[in-house]
Amino acid sequence: MGKTSRCGRLAGGSATRTAEPPRVRVGPRPAVGEAARVVAAAVVFALAPVGCGLLNDDQPLPSTARVEITGDAPDALELVTSDDFLRVQNFDAGATYTQLLQADTAFVRPDFTRAYEIEGTHRFFVRLTNHSLMAAEIILSVSFDGKVEYLQRASLSEGGALEFSEVFFGT
Repeated sequence: MGKTSRCGRLAGGSATRTAEPPRVRVGPRPAVGEAARVVAAAVVFALAPVGCGLLNDDQPLPSTARVEITGDAPDALELVTSDDFLRVQNFDAGATYTQLLQADTAFVRPDFTRAYEIEGTHRFFVRLTNHSLMAAEIILSVSFDGKVEYLQRASLSEGGALEFSEVFFGT
């Protein structure tokens, strides 16, 4: 079994609309001097153990993600889950987006609980959206192997969503 590092977490705690990433034109990178490359490599190497705990984190990688939705909603809520996604960075906008490669969508009502097997991928994405004209008062909880990693209470208006994702890196 591998070990885990908590780098790469994205958590959206506010009730907002989910935006599509802007189209980005990718061109050639500007030339960088050899000295700048050496300094950049040294900084990355020096900060990796501190920032991510990649060299000495001894937590086992999780095998199960559990989603719990409680509260009150006038209609069913849209639940999107995935363990097959990419993180896309837009350096110009200074933003990171989640690009789903494959996902499951279900319409659920509060007091919903489901466990998802993530042993092979060690990543998990969840988005909960209210499509009703009336607000939903909900609590979304996501736990990994029994440990709650995300707990958010929200009043979701029409189109409002909560989104959370976690990527575990093995060593």
